[in-house]
Amino acid sequence: MNEQRNAKVRSAAASAAPSHLTRQLWVLFWLLAILQAADLFTTYLALETGAVEGNPAFRGLLFTPAAPLLKIAVLIFFAMLIIRGTTRGRPTPEHLLIATRLLAVVYLAIVGNNILIIARFIVFALVH
Repeated sequence: MNEQRNAKVRSAAASAAPSHLTRQLWVLFWLLAILQAADLFTTYLALETGAVEGNPAFRGLLFTPAAPLLKIAVLIFFAMLIIRGTTRGRPTPEHLLIATRLLAVVYLAIVGNNILIIARFIVFALVH
């Protein structure tokens, strides 16, 4: 029984993520954390200009403590996935890297859209 467990531990250690993958995942994790905060901040600013939250599931949570807490909970879950993936190999660090890059692009687009909404409001206010 101990032999099987030791073999699994050796196998997991052998499949642990190379350091460059681990480093990339954590850099992208912190980028996502910044983008999550930027999303919340720019969403609040856009709502002040008269915009409407596009995510119906999040609409009712925006002005409650649940909004930032939910984003923090998702980041904690993602950090746990990174730790598990880089130490145990499941989910694979390569798959996590793909997912993290995709999420970063999505949140860059969301924050960019929020900034465009705010900029349009400012330009409109200056012109009129």
